[in-house]
Amino acid sequence: MAEIHDLIKEGIKISKKIKNIPFSDLLRATTAFEVYPIDLKETKDVELLNELTSSAKNFLKSIERTHTRFEGKRINEVGRRIEEVFVEELKKSKLTPLQLTSSGYPDIKIVDSYGRVTYLESKAISGDWDSSFRSFYYTSGKKIDSAARHILIAWDISNETGNYWKLNGWKLVELYNLSITTKFEFQSNNQKIYDPKLVIAKSS
Repeated sequence: MAEIHDLIKEGIKISKKIKNIPFSDLLRATTAFEVYPIDLKETKDVELLNELTSSAKNFLKSIERTHTRFEGKRINEVGRRIEEVFVEELKKSKLTPLQLTSSGYPDIKIVDSYGRVTYLESKAISGDWDSSFRSFYYTSGKKIDSAARHILIAWDISNETGNYWKLNGWKLVELYNLSITTKFEFQSNNQKIYDPKLVIAKSS
């Protein structure tokens, strides 16, 4: 029992020290792959950004032209639907996208015309862009299988009626120097919480 207490105390102590570290360092520590920054003096990187921005612009124009709205009760549901359609738009470019269906970071793997890999995280944002509310999560690098660049595309959405959302714009963010902070927490799941051995009363 004493060992468990010591382990818990050590975990809390460590979590307090892991603050404001670059995302690239976190990726290197949790995967076996190198992380590359975007270099705007590098022709290949400029071409990559041009393809991404052109796809985003064309996607937004298509949405505006067709008056498309995305349905979802939660922001994450809306974001997932936008992501699915955007992947189809990326397929029209010189990039080869692959939507990574399992949960967790990242959402999309992209291979450019030079065979280089870029990981793209897709996020839907509604409301305050300056909010301190946690909106980016990373638990492991299990979906990362290559040295790559890491970018996030954020979709600016607003609720219109009911569960229908309008796409207003987008932002591309390089994640190389994103500041990451860890939060130590204790958690469980429904399977464990509602284990018959723990239930002491219930409705008939």
